[in-house]
This record gives sequence, structure tokens and C-alpha cells, in this order.
Amino acid sequence: MKSSLKAQARRKRRLRTKCMAVLLLGVLAVFSCTPAGISFWKQACKAAGFGDWSGGQLLEIHVMDVGKADAILIKSKGEAALLDAGKCSAAVPLADYLSRFGVEKLDYLIMSHSDKDHMGGMPQLLRELPVGGFVEAASGLPGGSQEWEDLEYLLESREVMRLALEPGDCVTVGEAVLTALGPVQTYEEPNNASLVLKLTCGPFSALFCGDMEQEAEQDLLDSGQDLGAVLLKVGHHGSKTSSSTEFLQAVQPAYAVISTGPDRNRLPREEVLIRLEETGAKLYRTDTDGTVVFQYDGKSMTIDTEK
Repeated sequence: MKSSLKAQARRKRRLRTKCMAVLLLGVLAVFSCTPAGISFWKQACKAAGFGDWSGGQLLEIHVMDVGKADAILIKSKGEAALLDAGKCSAAVPLADYLSRFGVEKLDYLIMSHSDKDHMGGMPQLLRELPVGGFVEAASGLPGGSQEWEDLEYLLESREVMRLALEPGDCVTVGEAVLTALGPVQTYEEPNNASLVLKLTCGPFSALFCGDMEQEAEQDLLDSGQDLGAVLLKVGHHGSKTSSSTEFLQAVQPAYAVISTGPDRNRLPREEVLIRLEETGAKLYRTDTDGTVVFQYDGKSMTIDTEK
């Protein structure tokens, strides 16, 4: 009798466990169909590195967390460009990131300027991925680092097409057009010689400033070009020598993103954050938000942050 009662108790426990499992699966299935559930699974897949979680947007701009350095992936309609590639130590993580998001080749590798925190990872990436063309500023300054020498050697030995952009020149990445706005003068200082690019994709626009400082900002303002943009990649990691009030007023961004990380310069500086706040821009920072992904579907934009 006792063994029979124990067997019945075990069967009841198993039945309760199965019922709970079915109930939980049902709740999970319903939750997965809600906006919150879709967002949860999208983020879970992103964190696990399973494929391209963006849903095939018209345009994606990935401002990657590479410390106080720049690395920005631009994707549109099956084409991809990388604007800067962080320091040398960023090359392997960048290659892994590109692979996670289905980038098997770069249509363009774009260098804003020759500082090591912008082009240091480029030599290794050239060894890892096919590159259709290398883009730089026509009046940019050459680098003097080992990374620069390695980059020059690889570009020549692999016969990569080189494009030196003057203001007004452009390249296309899918449906996105990248037009050079600056530098409009010749500078002796590498930061001011940064390639300034304005991306347009339908009514959406983004402005990428490299490490441009206030001297070059003023020259750009004086050139009379349209600097207005929905998204601003803040110049020089939020340094106080960039992002003047006049420049920000001309851009009037709805969103701004700073690519930075902990170092002795303590960027971004408080005065720059105040100036950005005064423009009304929604601010993102890679040091606090991690990688920031802006996705545009032709009508609206969604923003995902890593942290």
C-alpha cells in the first residue's frame, strides 16, 4: 500500500511539473509576440552573437565601443563601409564584430586621419577582410607610425583602390551617400585635417567629424555648406577644443554620439556636454552606453545600446 501511495505521489509530481512547463512555454510564446518580447529576443540574440539582429534596415550606423578611439560601421542594402578602425588592439574585436553582423567584405575602408586611435586597427583588418577601396582626405596629413607604414605597404601590395576626396566628392554605400565637406583648408595639425563626411539617406543625415577642432570648424562654417544633420558624431571624443557653440548651432542634431573611453584626458569634457545639452540633442556615449547602433528604415529611426 505504501509503495502504491508513493508511486501515485511521484506521478502527481511529474504531472504538476509537466503542467508548469507547458504553462511557462505558453506564457513565453505569448510574451515573445509582444513588442517587449521581440525586443528581448533581439537583444538576447545580439548578446549571443547570432547573426544580424537588425532586421535588414535601410541604413545602420554602428558606433562601436573601442575606448577613446573611433570605429564606425555603416551598412546599407548589402554594402558596408568602416569609418576608422580604432587602435591596433581593436583589430581582432572589430573583425569579430563585423563577422557577427554578416560583413564578409568592406566596400570601403575610410580613414578620417592618420592618428593611431583612428587607423591603428586598419593593417590587421586588411589582412582579415577583402576591401574594395580605401578612402582618405585629399589634403590629409601622412602618419609617422609603424601602423601607418604597415597600412601603406598593405594598400600597395594588395592593390587596393585609393580615393582621395576633395570637398564635394562622394562615395555611395547602398542607399547612403557619403559626401566630403572638409577639410576646406590645408592644415599643419592632423586633427584639423580630418576628413569630414556628411551621410544622406533619404531625409536622414549624419555628420562625421573625425577629430576636427574649432579652427577647422570655423572654416567649415565660413564655407557656407549645409552642416545640418539628424545625427552628429561628436568631434575629437568630446574634447573642449572641438564642438564650438556656433558649430553645434549650425548642425542642430537631434542625436549626438561620443566615442570615448577612460584615459588621462577625462573625455568628454563638461563644457562640451553642456553645449550639446543646449542644442537639445539626445546624447549617447560609448563609455557609458557601449556600442550604439542607429537603424533607419526609411521612415523612422531606432537606437540600440549595448549596455
